[in-house]
Amino acid sequence: MDNRDVLFVYIRNILEFEMELNHIETTLENVAALQVLVFGKHEYIVSNVKVQLEKADFKCTGSVVLSQALDHIKVNRPNLVVIGGGVEPHERMKITNLITVEGLSTKVVEHFGGPATVLAEVRSAVASL
Repeated sequence: MDNRDVLFVYIRNILEFEMELNHIETTLENVAALQVLVFGKHEYIVSNVKVQLEKADFKCTGSVVLSQALDHIKVNRPNLVVIGGGVEPHERMKITNLITVEGLSTKVVEHFGGPATVLAEVRSAVASL
């Protein structure tokens, strides 16, 4: 390789690295714009999940009342709904049916684990948006 080839490879690597950085920054901006509804049976759990997600720059709303959650989905069309493990199966079905009937692209994360896994589950769901 002569000096021109080395310079070309060096410049190409810088440009590829810059594109990767731009992609990462765009992904982070998209995460901050995502609206998340946290629906659960217990207020303290919904609050804890909201705090975790807000620390990771998600915009969250929480609810423990099914009718409020359904209204929120209709009006605000969140990108993601996190449903806690204590939620009754018929309530889960009402949420997923509403999303289907409204034709929304809202992802649903059914969280059954402890607080340590919720952020990873949400990030995994966001990656497929």
